[in-house]
Amino acid sequence: MKIVTTNLCPFAVRSGGHLSWPGSNVEGGVTLDLNQLTTIDVDETRGTVGLGPGSRWMAVYTALEQYNLTTVGGRMPDVGVGGFLLGGGISLLSFQHGFGCDNIVNYEIVLADGTIVNANANSHPDLFWAMKLGSTNYGIVTRFVMRMYPLKDVWGGIRTYPRFPKDTPRLLDNWVSFARDKATVRGELQAIIMGRWEDGGDEVVSVWHASLDSVPGPPLTDTPAIGDSTRITSLPKLVEDLQSSAFAEKKRHRMYTLTVKLDALFLWDVLNHTKDIFDKLEHISGMHWDLIYQPITGGFLTKSSETGGNPFKSVLEESDKDLALILCYISWKDAADDGVMNQATRDLETWSEEAARERDIFSNYLYLNYANGEQPVYARSVSKKDLAKMMSVKRKYDAEDILGRLWAGGFKLPKDKPGTVIESSHIEL
Repeated sequence: MKIVTTNLCPFAVRSGGHLSWPGSNVEGGVTLDLNQLTTIDVDETRGTVGLGPGSRWMAVYTALEQYNLTTVGGRMPDVGVGGFLLGGGISLLSFQHGFGCDNIVNYEIVLADGTIVNANANSHPDLFWAMKLGSTNYGIVTRFVMRMYPLKDVWGGIRTYPRFPKDTPRLLDNWVSFARDKATVRGELQAIIMGRWEDGGDEVVSVWHASLDSVPGPPLTDTPAIGDSTRITSLPKLVEDLQSSAFAEKKRHRMYTLTVKLDALFLWDVLNHTKDIFDKLEHISGMHWDLIYQPITGGFLTKSSETGGNPFKSVLEESDKDLALILCYISWKDAADDGVMNQATRDLETWSEEAARERDIFSNYLYLNYANGEQPVYARSVSKKDLAKMMSVKRKYDAEDILGRLWAGGFKLPKDKPGTVIESSHIEL
């Protein structure tokens, strides 16, 4: 770190890895690869686990399974520890324990000048708070220490339905009702995945169920499923369900995220507008799209408050108690189609945000780990007061903005000049 910063050498940092975005790596500089920092240290006495940033969540869950323990990590097996936690981190355990970042008790960080510090509630508490949405602004994390929780059996799996069944609006109604009334109490994530498989394939609806109480739950629709993998199992085996999906494929892709108040009609309209846009692009080789709906309930925020809060909690509290997090994931094969596909995604983004504002269900919150490089995460997801605090912490630990100028990738805090916001795409989901 001292070598690259002293010589003003552009650099990028790779940890566990998941998705690559334009601008996340560097040409004419160095990549600091943390892929070998994969230590998983279980401390049963303290109830914590120390994680290297190069680990992936499947390895973490597998290591903790032998102790009947787990932690608040990612929901796909190949997601990297570092990127997930530095973007907040929504987990299967969030109903009970808040965001992933809310469960970190210590960051070991290499600062811009090469100094190594441990940031926690007692040492560098300002940096500890800011790192919960730190991205690539404050330093390179070489170790996370997280709380662990008892967990043995879980219930869940994927129920898949052919095309978009006639009762899809009813399915969305049922999903909204469950998110409002039962999700937090039961501790069950129900994520709806609606998409069009590539090269003229069928449109399908899948519901990913994941309950921590290991009690089976009913389906959201009366339409017979064409596939049903729900069962009582372990957490590692449950997250494996998503491994074979289109998310794991190495293709060109773009993501877009939006958060709104729970509204089944709006979710139905977003689906239909997505179809209208991308049905016209069926000629694009390998074209695939998914809409994923997930809840952010009041339970997430209650648990965040219990652990000292985070930089984005205030914006979430300004919205409704329970929210829908929307992710649009688009992929295709050929670089020649980048312009068309990127513009189509922008068109969907513009329509969705305008419609949400008109219906008074719009939330400013952008989940950093789902956002694309054009979405102003810090300007929208952090209140003015908390953003000023984050920038004050930045000046304290990186007064000359060395990391802002040299470190490629990640979402960057606004510059001190009023009205200037510089954001770029991040590395990991």
